[in-house]
Amino acid sequence: MTKRYILFPALLIIYIIVMAVIAFPNYRESGNWAEYMIILGGSFLLAVLLYFILKRKQIIRDKFSGKE
Repeated sequence: MTKRYILFPALLIIYIIVMAVIAFPNYRESGNWAEYMIILGGSFLLAVLLYFILKRKQIIRDKFSGKE
């Protein structure tokens, strides 16, 4: 079974990639690359942060439920 702390951030990263591909032509026309990269970088950073938060939460949950 895939763990939730892997699944949710992975789905979020796939969503970010799809949205980046869809938005790419608009940013190419406008030439506003800084905004495009800041949005993508921030989104990826949040996905990675979500991974670590969910993983820590799962470790704590396993510790208290006795699964260790």
